[in-house]
Amino acid sequence: METTPRRGRFALKLLAGCVATAAALGLAEVSVRLLAGPPAVLGKLGFEKVDGTPVRDFVEGVKQGLIVPLQVDPPPPRQRAMFKPGLSFYITYTDNDVLGRSWLDEEGRCLNRINSAGIRDREELVAAKPAGQKRIVCVGDSFTFGWGINEEQNWVRMLEDALRADGDDVRTVNCGAAGTVCVDEYVHGLIHRFERFDPDAVVLTLCLNDLIGSDGLLVLGPPVDTGSKLLDRILSAAGSGPLALSPQRDWVGELMAMPQNYPDGTPNPRFGPDKPYDAMWATGVPQKSLRKAKAWCEQRQIPFVVVMWPFLQGLGPGRRYPFQKIHNLVASDMAQAGIPFLDLTDALSPLRHEDLWVTPADTHPNPIAQKAVTPLIADFVRSQTGW
Repeated sequence: METTPRRGRFALKLLAGCVATAAALGLAEVSVRLLAGPPAVLGKLGFEKVDGTPVRDFVEGVKQGLIVPLQVDPPPPRQRAMFKPGLSFYITYTDNDVLGRSWLDEEGRCLNRINSAGIRDREELVAAKPAGQKRIVCVGDSFTFGWGINEEQNWVRMLEDALRADGDDVRTVNCGAAGTVCVDEYVHGLIHRFERFDPDAVVLTLCLNDLIGSDGLLVLGPPVDTGSKLLDRILSAAGSGPLALSPQRDWVGELMAMPQNYPDGTPNPRFGPDKPYDAMWATGVPQKSLRKAKAWCEQRQIPFVVVMWPFLQGLGPGRRYPFQKIHNLVASDMAQAGIPFLDLTDALSPLRHEDLWVTPADTHPNPIAQKAVTPLIADFVRSQTGW
């Protein structure tokens, strides 16, 4: 006899629960829209002089003489600047009290020392090479420089340690980001500037922003937009943000086909001074430049190898790396050119990309990424040099 009243009470409780849940979600949605603001990205970078004076940006660095024009004859493909020879400075990051990055000091900083030759390496390497010593000149951009990490934690220095452990007197020379940010600039630097280090081998590293238009060190898809700011936040936190590029699209094909300017004349933001349209793979310039480097090395009877980094995006269990097509194109071209080639993607793909970044706001490879690839690079160099 009490079945109907009980059912009625249950229905009322269920209705009340639904109303309360809807009200709570509605309040949360309003709070996110009105109060939360855009999601904060931890670990934003800056610069600081060794005396603690902050340097706001590149322009301020030029004004203070910390960054100077690159002057070399013949001139490089594009006018470039470099860190002032003899300079020491900090790259700084916010929020290290939260992030706890062990490769940064207590103030969230990374020290960089530039020697008198304008590279981030030891001053002793500027002197003539001692008898019996072998030198590997490493050219590339910030992935070679070791942006945001200590010198000893970078693959360049760890490659030296690995080869010296074999009993040879080997020195690696870090010529990364010394007024060079594109493949044709790396090769120009090798031939006209870095030859002073008398290399016994040359390692040239590529990153994908050398080859395809990008958003810096990433390619971003459309932001999550469900119509609900609260749901957008939840989905982004679950890994469905603009880094998770749709597998249904040919991202490499689209990026390679992009114009330098839109039909109305507006510049395409995926190109710029640090990723110029005329240096991209689709123009054929990197291919010609790498063959030029090979010929220069062959004239001196020294091994020349190319190592390619992936974007640290779409990596980790259950994820799809969206840029393998450009890796395959480079591998095929290097095979045609007879240039030994190493792709680092397989070494990094099992690792979550979030765990490989210097900070969430700076997606350069951190020491975890550097340590993961160094054994492969060392074995590759051994196989090509016989050391």
